[in-house]
Amino acid sequence: MKSFPTQAGPRAIVGATLVILALAVAVPIVWKRPTADPGASSGAPVTGQSTAPTPGRSGPRIFCFYQEAPTTLDPALAADAYSSTVIAQVYSPLVGLTSNLEPTPQVSDSWTISRDGKTYVFHIREGVRFHSGREVTADDFVYTLTRCFQEPFRSEGLAAGYLDAINGVPEFLAGKASTIRGIRAIDAKHLEIRLSRPYRPLLSALALDQTSVVPRELMDQHGNAILEVNPIGCGPFRYVRRTERSVVLAANPDYFMGRPAIDSLVFFTPIGDVTSQGANALLDGRATLSTLPIDRVEEFRAQPGITMLRWQDLTLAFLGMNATMPPLDDARVRRAIALALDRQGMLHFQPEGKTLAQGILAPGVPGYSPATRTYPHDLARAKELLREAGYGPAHPLPALKLYKSVTSNAAVRALDSLMVHSLADAGFQVQIQYVTWKVLDDAITGRKAPLFSLSWVADIPDPDTFLRALFYSSSSTNYFRYRNARVDSLLDAARSAEDPKVAQAAYQQAEERILRDAPFVPLYHPTNFIGLRSDVVGLQMNPLGISTLAMEKLRFAEPKADGDHRKASR
Repeated sequence: MKSFPTQAGPRAIVGATLVILALAVAVPIVWKRPTADPGASSGAPVTGQSTAPTPGRSGPRIFCFYQEAPTTLDPALAADAYSSTVIAQVYSPLVGLTSNLEPTPQVSDSWTISRDGKTYVFHIREGVRFHSGREVTADDFVYTLTRCFQEPFRSEGLAAGYLDAINGVPEFLAGKASTIRGIRAIDAKHLEIRLSRPYRPLLSALALDQTSVVPRELMDQHGNAILEVNPIGCGPFRYVRRTERSVVLAANPDYFMGRPAIDSLVFFTPIGDVTSQGANALLDGRATLSTLPIDRVEEFRAQPGITMLRWQDLTLAFLGMNATMPPLDDARVRRAIALALDRQGMLHFQPEGKTLAQGILAPGVPGYSPATRTYPHDLARAKELLREAGYGPAHPLPALKLYKSVTSNAAVRALDSLMVHSLADAGFQVQIQYVTWKVLDDAITGRKAPLFSLSWVADIPDPDTFLRALFYSSSSTNYFRYRNARVDSLLDAARSAEDPKVAQAAYQQAEERILRDAPFVPLYHPTNFIGLRSDVVGLQMNPLGISTLAMEKLRFAEPKADGDHRKASR
């Protein structure tokens, strides 16, 4: 699903770095363009002001997120949390998910499912309008879902891999049909989706950001690139503008679920370490909510007026390898890396907020097992495998570059050094390249990074979100260029199995084979630590990551009496 660069700072993942500020400055709310951009002149949001609402004070509520810049504003191309965080505010999908990951009405307010599980009929909610003012119809979803299977959305996006059970997809992809026969508008308010086989997670897949509805006429008139400069959806916030360091949104007064309490959102990308700057802003009163660096958790536990929360999502942090780049094209070399890496030592060095990964699936994903299936730390066996592969003093391994997101956090760099030294003990020369998120994302998606550090957050509560998305040979997010025909066959069998026990057995076999081939090394399942002002209400945590935060539900509570403060959770 959503990719994040791995760091041991906040939640050990830099991708979900989040800060929200409420700034008491006057700006327009809807389509009128504000006269001042929080990042336009000085390069930073307004500072020196407390986010606490002044009793009796009126005026717009402006919330500012600190995060890396989104790589796209087109929902069909979203593949990282930074993009999804913005996109989820502008657009809306057919179906939503509750905090317990149960399907819930969104643009569709009801649906029926046939007894054989292969035909779904959705009713489009009355009064849902695009930000342009036009009412959303079933035809808009026919266009949107079909678009997911067109290029570049099929190869660069995520949705197609979860929707290929729809009837007619193979013929459409082969160029034998101009439409997908399993997607049709019965009338303006009823959408029918027919499957070639039952697919249990379909409703979850239709809740993906990438399936959010878009107005066809916009692309017909201006081409697909128009959504990068003028994204129009039907979500809780409207697009206002984008600068080099910010994306500005304004509350949609016509949002079908009610106008948001927040007037404006600013997604801001500062220069330097986003996480540390966010934590500091929370401390001095400029920030309302922020993910916290792991090494500062104790500091925030003692802060009055701040509630600290643990946010456990379905995430796996890992060390990835490009299985087509020498010497990593040799499975023995990859296995040697897995054996040489001292995962337990890394965990002991900085244990808080992490659980050692025993496999690929995150706890909470169906099919997860706590049984250990990863390689143990075994230097002797790692050296033996390298000798078998032809490497030794007379023929040393070439130096390998490890791409990681840039950080100024000393604890993160110390942990990175520990990882490099554990690999050096087996004979690997690893050079860490600290780069910006854009450079890292380009290197990974372009399959240019020999080694890379990344985290993966589930798209849907299903094993496919890890196993198929990351390791199926033709998957657009198989960043390892890993290919194993038997694994593909097992994943196909698991997806098409009607018996859940048969599906689980196939997934387990696939997971075991992937781990044996070692295209990556599972490290740990991180936990978020969230700092929240005590007067903020409406936060709903979702196991699919912080990018799913429903910002339209956040608001400030009425000021409390003096001395009535919640303490940070412990």
